[in-house]
Amino acid sequence: MAQRSGSFDVIRVSACLAVVLLHLAATAVMQPDQLGTVSWHMANLIDSATRWCVPVFVMLSGALLLDANKHSSPREFWARRMNRLLPALLFWSTIYLAWRAFFWHQPLTLSIIAQDLVAGRPYIHLYFLFLIAGLYLVTPFLATTAANLDSKHLGQAILVMAALALGANLADFLATSIFTMFVPYIAYYFAGLYCVLVLANRPGPYGLLLAGSIATTTLLTAFLVSIKGLNDHWAFYFYEDFSPTIMMMAVTVFMVLLRATVSPTIQSVAQRLAPWTLGVYVAHPIIVELLRHLYHTTMPAMFRPLYYIPVTFVATVVLTFTAVALMQKVPILR
Repeated sequence: MAQRSGSFDVIRVSACLAVVLLHLAATAVMQPDQLGTVSWHMANLIDSATRWCVPVFVMLSGALLLDANKHSSPREFWARRMNRLLPALLFWSTIYLAWRAFFWHQPLTLSIIAQDLVAGRPYIHLYFLFLIAGLYLVTPFLATTAANLDSKHLGQAILVMAALALGANLADFLATSIFTMFVPYIAYYFAGLYCVLVLANRPGPYGLLLAGSIATTTLLTAFLVSIKGLNDHWAFYFYEDFSPTIMMMAVTVFMVLLRATVSPTIQSVAQRLAPWTLGVYVAHPIIVELLRHLYHTTMPAMFRPLYYIPVTFVATVVLTFTAVALMQKVPILR
């Protein structure tokens, strides 16, 4: 159990770092003047190789929360989880709406704010908090369902849900709102539990499958962008959480990290950083945008992907983890 807990910390921190790296690479990928250059292809590779981050966060939550033995009652579960999540959701939604108004000078009306909140996107990355809130609401029922399924039927249920999510995504049917956005992610939620209970002790070519899914995503995205351009959303189909390559990537990343032999030093660092990862997830865009403003006013050359991605990644990780660690010392902000 100690080894499993250490693996979970490593998974959580790895996913958090991947989120930051993904957001930086995605910015570089969308630079028209870089299209087709070595720098663009490097950014596309990094973007492709980190698209597993949110699905793996969801899988980790499923692995931790879908054990029915851990739930004394739905009411107790909801009270414990929502008492922490809802204040964070309200706080960060307010912070980012203010950020949009005062930093980006967006004209926010009550109608726009209401629409964005119902869509679960007061800021581009905050959908994750609404997504997790939806999963929390149904977790007691999903845990009971999982407890009543043997491993074979659980695996079959996951495959059916994944196929439905993939099909709905292909049909452009996955409209997002706070009421429905969590539904397709139930496949990932169950998959996390399945990986821990069934696959954890089964050897497999997980590393090879991971490398293949990254390579396929990278090459197909480069091909689609070359024929459709940057403004066609189908050019980036293979970046999406419910494309077949990202589904494969998420599961194999989870398995590689779950089964990896991790040194005590790395486990210790991950254990220290893990409690701060949600804070880093929600806070890092502010740090990134402040750094971008600094580059724009003083160092325009820093926008070249060759510099922008690694330098901004290191600076963002250090500054954001430090800021979150300091915030954790303030009782009302914990």
